[in-house]
Amino acid sequence: MEKMKIVLSVIFGGIAAFFRQYYLIIALVSAVIVFDFITGIIKAKIISNGWDSEKGTKGFFKKIVLLLSLMFGIFLDFSIPLALSSGIGVEMPFSTHFSLIIGFYIIFNESISICENLYQCNEKAVPKWVVDFLKITKDKLDAGE
Repeated sequence: MEKMKIVLSVIFGGIAAFFRQYYLIIALVSAVIVFDFITGIIKAKIISNGWDSEKGTKGFFKKIVLLLSLMFGIFLDFSIPLALSSGIGVEMPFSTHFSLIIGFYIIFNESISICENLYQCNEKAVPKWVVDFLKITKDKLDAGE
């Protein structure tokens, strides 16, 4: 029983340490994904007068891929410094922030989608210039400007 307590303490301690560092980006990404999914369902109900299960299923799996890409960013944050230090003995003079970059990119794109969904449901819900601003900014980011 004592060994089980030690193993569980190590496991849950590791999980707590992991989430202490990454909880905010995971929480923000999860929130915008859920919010976009909900606004997409509302838009489908208002605009299309119903739910298209094929489109909904596709959208659900796209959201899963977004979460997987965030997890991959977190994996890169851990694995690259570890591989460099243990593999070739190189210490990185800075921290990697792949998870933050990927996370904020997801947040930005999902925010555009949320604004578009809200605007299509009710043009007075979000000012058109906000939607346009987000689209223009996304295009510039994608172009590397």
